[in-house]
Amino acid sequence: MRITKPKPGEPIKIIETKTKGVRYRAVVDVGVGPDGKRRQDMTTHDSLTAARHWITETRAAVKDGTYLTKDRTTFDSLCNRWLDSRRDIREVTRVGYTDVLKAARVRLGKRKAQDITRSDIESFVTWLQTEGGQRGTGVSRRTVVFTLGAVRQVLAYAVTEGLLRANPAESVKAPRKQHGDSHSTAVWAISDLAQFRATADSHEWAAGWRLSLCGLRRSEVLGLTWDAIDLAAGTVEIRAGRVLLDGHRTAIDAPKSSASWRTVNAEAIHPGTVALLRQMKARQAADKLKAGRAYTDSGLVLVDALGSGIRPERYSDEFRRLCDEADVPTVRLHEVRHTIALALHRAGQAPADVASLLGHSVSTHLAFYVPSTKTGAQSAAQALGSALSAAG
Repeated sequence: MRITKPKPGEPIKIIETKTKGVRYRAVVDVGVGPDGKRRQDMTTHDSLTAARHWITETRAAVKDGTYLTKDRTTFDSLCNRWLDSRRDIREVTRVGYTDVLKAARVRLGKRKAQDITRSDIESFVTWLQTEGGQRGTGVSRRTVVFTLGAVRQVLAYAVTEGLLRANPAESVKAPRKQHGDSHSTAVWAISDLAQFRATADSHEWAAGWRLSLCGLRRSEVLGLTWDAIDLAAGTVEIRAGRVLLDGHRTAIDAPKSSASWRTVNAEAIHPGTVALLRQMKARQAADKLKAGRAYTDSGLVLVDALGSGIRPERYSDEFRRLCDEADVPTVRLHEVRHTIALALHRAGQAPADVASLLGHSVSTHLAFYVPSTKTGAQSAAQALGSALSAAG
């Protein structure tokens, strides 16, 4: 059998293997490494033509700056590196990313990041929609959006690290939003809020409920410490949040965003809040004296009889129970914030002022915290009808 030989000077070497016979190994200089040493790339081909084609393509990529050194980093390892790099996020956010990436790591984790294509991401999204959930059923659109978003960020990180030329998930679309995909926000009437307050004022966490009715997030109420309260002024300063991480652990971290750092005049919103806070502080002092060494002096405002912080899920469960007791609609605890936002919006308060009270941006306030309602639509329709009648 005649063997075609490379021309003199070509960086190609003939090698013979037991299984595949004659092959052609090509070597190309691809630059200089951080250590100043020459870097080379090498590959083996079945034909001399294929080896020459690879050399031409590789040299062209090196020349125009698009060459990528072969890398064996898997998607799973890339996820770990990306999570480690995110020093800018809260622990609860890190836990959330870790959780939302689980499905992607199961499906793509062992694959080399450089081998993942757009088609792979498209197939993964389809799998999520059809059988990626429990018992082989599809997951919600919301889960698909969050998962795809996290995968995009991981692969974008690979691009910035020089592992990928382009992000294969960049143009992959989440499923189109359908009617019923969004959770409808329920809000109270102001009379419901006042009725709940009247019932909650006799509860052992009465001061905590008052703060929730001021628009504080659950994490902000549960992370509030006594040194952040000015009893003389009737104000509370939001400095931290206490959140549930993984169903078991809790952590005290910085507020959700820069806008969340704020001072709220609780006494101005609900007169009598300071008195309830003083009662709670006195009760804690009595509990501490009774428990002795068993008491945990956490400094938190909302604690149990031994000084440990109230579990977040317990606070939410008790809120639902109090809704029943007060005979008001059972809404999610977070929807109290929406109730306050909508009430102040209808009262003509400036969006920037309401956003400052609730601790979020104006854009977030208008996009998510001023929900449309059936009664609002009816009221608007009647107002439009009246205006048209007057004009006619």
